[in-house]
Amino acid sequence: MRAPFTILLADNTLEKTDILRDSIKDNSAFHCSQFTSEKELFSILNHSSIQLLLYDLAFPAKNGLTTLQKIHTDYPELLIIAVIPEGAEELIESVLTLDLFFYIHTPYDPAEIRIALKRAQSKINSRPSVEHGKRQESLHSFYGMIGQSQRMRQLFELIAKVAEDEFATVLIRGESGTGKELVAKAIHTHSKRHKNNFVPVNCAAIPDDLLESELFGYTKGAFTGALQNKKGRIEYADGGTLFLDEIGDMKPSLQAKLLRVLQEKEFEPVGGLKACPVDTRIVAATHCDLEHLVSEGRFREDLYYRLSVIPLSIPPLKERRDDIPLLLEAFIQTYSTRRGREPLTLSPQVIMALMSYEWRGNVRELENLVQHMSILFSGKDVRLEDLPEKFTAGFDPTSAPVELPPSPVIPEKTEQNEQNESESTVTTVTDISWESGQVDFNELINDFERQLIIQAMKITGGNKKEAARLLNLKRTTLLEKMKKKEMQDIWEG
Repeated sequence: MRAPFTILLADNTLEKTDILRDSIKDNSAFHCSQFTSEKELFSILNHSSIQLLLYDLAFPAKNGLTTLQKIHTDYPELLIIAVIPEGAEELIESVLTLDLFFYIHTPYDPAEIRIALKRAQSKINSRPSVEHGKRQESLHSFYGMIGQSQRMRQLFELIAKVAEDEFATVLIRGESGTGKELVAKAIHTHSKRHKNNFVPVNCAAIPDDLLESELFGYTKGAFTGALQNKKGRIEYADGGTLFLDEIGDMKPSLQAKLLRVLQEKEFEPVGGLKACPVDTRIVAATHCDLEHLVSEGRFREDLYYRLSVIPLSIPPLKERRDDIPLLLEAFIQTYSTRRGREPLTLSPQVIMALMSYEWRGNVRELENLVQHMSILFSGKDVRLEDLPEKFTAGFDPTSAPVELPPSPVIPEKTEQNEQNESESTVTTVTDISWESGQVDFNELINDFERQLIIQAMKITGGNKKEAARLLNLKRTTLLEKMKKKEMQDIWEG
């Protein structure tokens, strides 16, 4: 797995830098280094692989904007986050004119830093791979597959191990729409066969009478209309990988011929009299229960055991709901960039509703929804009422978006607890009164944080560890926030 992305820091104020470094430590996809002079800065940029630069415009104080413009021009692939010093709001317009990736303020706000890092990570992951071995996966991405859940991390590790053996057959199991072809491509791309062809064949999409000639090819005169020799997909995948999707739909006569390819490493074209040697790795996939088909006599038992030397299972989306926000962000970025439109944004309730949905179509269904919304709501904030009805039917905003393990800790029904529950309705921008001409920004943010913590604690039955996981916080960070907000005694555990 690739090394963490490198952040270069331009800030010589130790107390501020410590806050920044602590926030970066929370994201294991990044590690940071620091420079102390403009000369050192350009030396590092010229000789090191830096993905992200945080540049405090107070360092150096005299020519910060000029230096920033030169860096932006000379290193167009470098993501730059400008740091606006306290009291220097006039710099915001100049920074916006430079069209930089992002800007944040000092004193550093850990929440603002996390948002910036998350966007930077998504941007870096969306960049195409430049060569084999320098692929775009990070902690949450692997050859186009996105996930941070334990099951997906285990799958990524298993794919890497499987790819090292370039001969063993692999059987991929997963529901429709889970990304079986992506897994097969990852195995091929990560293996020594990556310079040769990856050849996909959907056995369910090609009629039985044509599938044989598609796979094995044919010789001139083999049947009416065979006017010349034709190379089959098995031969085309020589030295590479043949991906047989929906292998359970293959008819028995073809199963026997495929078994010979696996056993003897040779095949016969339709109408041919001589076997042709072939070095093709076969990766098969199915959504069916092949063992059940074997018991019914509809699939050859010997072929089944040949194919499932290394079985891989892809979890359905409903079993890895924690990955849904990551997938949403990735798809929004993809379709907004592809169409040259402003990315849409999703309200917290929309994300909760989508995390509660069953997703029978899995990742493919989620991608189709994002594509649909990117067309209709470009540059807009998508609210719960904007979603198609099937995604909100039966959704309760106060219910858990994911199924969590039952907690033995049950919160006591105290007067304070009941008061907090009554306050747990999320405040939105449209709920705020703007008539007075002044909004207490800090108070609103504090109130929103409090509501989020209350909701997470309700969902997890007062389990602080699970609540911290749900909020993507460290447990110690959650406890500290609860202490500051005088919430530590509301729940026991």
